[in-house]
Amino acid sequence: MADDEVTTGIGVTLREARQAQGRSLEDVALSLRARVAQLEALEEEQFDTFGGDVYAKGFLRSYAVELGLDPGPLLSTYNSEVGHDDVPATTLVRGVASPPPPRRNPPAWAAWVLVALLILGGIAFLGTVGPGRSPDSATPEEPLSPPPSPAEVDETDDDAADDDADGEDAEPDPQEPDEAPEPEPEPEPVFEGADVLLALEEQSWMRVTVDGAVVFEQTVPAGETLQFQGEQEVLVRLGNAGGVRVQFNGEDLGAPGGRGEVVTVQFTPEGHEIV
Repeated sequence: MADDEVTTGIGVTLREARQAQGRSLEDVALSLRARVAQLEALEEEQFDTFGGDVYAKGFLRSYAVELGLDPGPLLSTYNSEVGHDDVPATTLVRGVASPPPPRRNPPAWAAWVLVALLILGGIAFLGTVGPGRSPDSATPEEPLSPPPSPAEVDETDDDAADDDADGEDAEPDPQEPDEAPEPEPEPEPVFEGADVLLALEEQSWMRVTVDGAVVFEQTVPAGETLQFQGEQEVLVRLGNAGGVRVQFNGEDLGAPGGRGEVVTVQFTPEGHEIV
């Protein structure tokens, strides 16, 4: 993070606690089922990369608990200095374009005024040109310069020869070596499977199956954020679908069902559907 940017202290608190325990980002990311880049974003306070407050606060809470910190003060700081209201994915409002103003035809007298102006302009133009005179003939032609004499031609050839001789003796200016271009940073690899992010706004039981194997099954309290990635399929069964907000491959899908509703959602690289 740049030195001139204003920080909240959240990232410094997380980084110092992790370093004091001698843990690496990879170690914490493995325990949280998160990506290293997401933990780096928390420590650098790049909260906009999470796609919404609910996801950023979920990762922040989970990271703090994993490090043995009280998440309350960190979340309070986030709400007061960083957070903005989340817009649910189902409440998009489209603006309505206003109708164009009615077109009015010009009055009849305006046409007669326009015709009169055109006639007066034509008369004025003919008066400036005059009879038997074209506009191009008003400007006198410049006299042609006389051809050069043979003596002047010889002197010109001698001067050109001297210039060529001087040019052969002159040494070319040394060119400065070009600076080597800086290597461009390699882009991060893009995951081409199903990337599912679950942010719990309310407590919910869930079972997650990744590529045919059950990897998670338990009741998760509100405020937690979990992430699962599968090359072919991620199958999520929720006991309280209205209390879980889902992000799939970076797109905020909102809650997949109502409060207390049991819903199973299948995520594949091609899309998602309730099964």
